[in-house]
Amino acid sequence: MLAKNKSGWILLEHLDITEEEIVNYEKVTGAFAIVTVDGQYIIGYNKWRQQWEFCGGGIESGETAREAAIRELFEETHQRVTELVFKGISRMQRPNGEFCYQAVFTGVVERLEPFEATDEDEMSDIMLWDLKQDIGYVDECDLKIVELVCTAGK
Repeated sequence: MLAKNKSGWILLEHLDITEEEIVNYEKVTGAFAIVTVDGQYIIGYNKWRQQWEFCGGGIESGETAREAAIRELFEETHQRVTELVFKGISRMQRPNGEFCYQAVFTGVVERLEPFEATDEDEMSDIMLWDLKQDIGYVDECDLKIVELVCTAGK
């Protein structure tokens, strides 16, 4: 176990595979987008879970993992990012004990676009974060994935 969050999700491992190899894994059900602006990470405050987290969510029927990452990033932060780099898949255990994988992508943008939350938005706020400033509770699984794919070796 690499990390466990307060919702009961467990990050078991991160696999460094190619994007083409996703088809070799069953239950790649989610996609995760880690995007930076000037070396700081775009992070959102999830109003339902009452926590800061990186963007991600379920892959919809007929959608690729890449398309899901782009869609989730826009839905959650109102940021349009189409140039993403695939960074492998994270093996997760859901609170009900089921196993699944989440595809992980990274990206870089020049500036943070304006964000005005609506009642339908999952995120009530977004910000740029340096991973060091105390901003309150941040999902532990998200943090570990960022550490594994973005900060290893730095």
